[in-house]
Amino acid sequence: MQNDLRLNISAMDTLHDEFLDTLSKMKSCQESAFMPLFEELIEHTKKHFAFEENIMEEHHFYDKKEHFDEHKNLLGEMEYFYEKAKKFPQFGKSYIHDYAYEKFKRHVINIDSQLAMFIKENNISL
Repeated sequence: MQNDLRLNISAMDTLHDEFLDTLSKMKSCQESAFMPLFEELIEHTKKHFAFEENIMEEHHFYDKKEHFDEHKNLLGEMEYFYEKAKKFPQFGKSYIHDYAYEKFKRHVINIDSQLAMFIKENNISL
């Protein structure tokens, strides 16, 4: 992952690296592997978001509603494009190639960075 996207919270950076690894595979995979990788990306994202949401709940994160709403929107969008890709593969490929990384980057910089700062300021061990 690019250094400007590192949060220096090992557990979060690892999840982000795994997401980016799957995204990278999707961009260069054979046609037959695209939909299974898309499913893998969605499942990983669900686990990733649940991990963060558990931290926010357990430690009473001050801005959890905005973060939860962002997770719901991102996952909903991802699932929408997945469903469309079942009938129109190009629709899903366009999402993966043209939008997914930028949405990920925006989320890390604008949303996850707040959670990372909260974790550091409160000396929360993960």
